[in-house]
Amino acid sequence: MIIVGDHREWAVDDFVTCLVRGPASRYPRGYLWLFPLWFMILSGAVAVVGVRLDGHLPLWLGASEIGGLLVAMSTAVCVLLTARRIAFRADGGGILLGTRTMRKRLKRRRVYLPWSEVAQVTLVPRRYSVLADIVLSPTAGWVPAPTRRQQAALLVGALLMPFGVGRGAPALTMPRHRPPGYRVRICETTAGQLRLALHQVAPQGVPVRVATGMAALRLVTPHSRLPGPLRPGWPASSLGQTPSGQPSASSRP
Repeated sequence: MIIVGDHREWAVDDFVTCLVRGPASRYPRGYLWLFPLWFMILSGAVAVVGVRLDGHLPLWLGASEIGGLLVAMSTAVCVLLTARRIAFRADGGGILLGTRTMRKRLKRRRVYLPWSEVAQVTLVPRRYSVLADIVLSPTAGWVPAPTRRQQAALLVGALLMPFGVGRGAPALTMPRHRPPGYRVRICETTAGQLRLALHQVAPQGVPVRVATGMAALRLVTPHSRLPGPLRPGWPASSLGQTPSGQPSASSRP
């Protein structure tokens, strides 16, 4: 689904809005691997309770409880893998990655990329989606993704305290290193439609290409470089929103 302009009008207007597939817009990398661990922990708890009861726990009851946990885990994983959220927005100023939020502290849950810091955008048709590969220019300032140790510490905390530890930075807002940039899995559209929509808002200096596959994407991707400095601040008028996710004064009726 691509929305161009206001009220879903297919005319040359201000912005492009797309749906992003999967859990990357809300959860950090590796979050889905916690579900099998939770399943094994709860299944072990059921087995321990059966031993504590000296075999008085019927086999059919224990099997049904473990089977119910397996069905619940599979359902939750399938829902997260097929979830669709509006997490990609682009206008004449740049690209905004991340879902809308009313939080006062964003905690890197959204990333704004001005067109001046975007070197190229490559679209790769994938099964049920389009992979948008955004490569940053050499002059762009970006925040490196968390190290493996930091990411492991976050996942361990979420494993032990699922409701007490924050979800961390979403995988959508974590840049890759080689080269620095972002990859977004956009659904309910084709590469040609998305390329046409982005051409309406992107400046002429930013090429928007379509690659036939991942092998062709590697050929057109530039070489990597070292991380640049973080540029503080957030454009208050970016896509008509303030950093808190609320509409800016100029966009309010």
